[in-house]
Amino acid sequence: MSEQENLKAAHAFFEAWNAGDLNRAISYEADDLMVEAPGTSAPMNGEQSRMYNQSFLTAFPGSKFEILLDVMQGNYVVTNWRISGKHTGPLHSPSGQVIPPTGKTATLVGSTTVMIKNGKLSHSWTFWDMTSLLGQLGLLPPV
Repeated sequence: MSEQENLKAAHAFFEAWNAGDLNRAISYEADDLMVEAPGTSAPMNGEQSRMYNQSFLTAFPGSKFEILLDVMQGNYVVTNWRISGKHTGPLHSPSGQVIPPTGKTATLVGSTTVMIKNGKLSHSWTFWDMTSLLGQLGLLPPV
């Protein structure tokens, strides 16, 4: 696959999120997709990942990803991003807890690395600071 095709596959999730429809990215997912993200204890499959992400999209409706940087090497794409949104919906944590809406705006920066095989996302690693999010929502004591 070309770098541009890999980049298109890597950006499919961000475009789906920004459109408010996570299912739009399914066609770019391998059947055995594995996703690792903050707050989870084990890799998720595509369906589990959509449920995880839908929780955040529900809690922060209208939030948008801004792509800051892409780095490509072979079958890997690293995307650094920023996202901002207002916490107006319930946030369901992976552990089952529900954080009621705070009405506060949060801005996060993070990085997602994807491995692409045959034009499909095979493995994804996302890194962002959960403590920063909770602090911005006023859910942690000030430090």
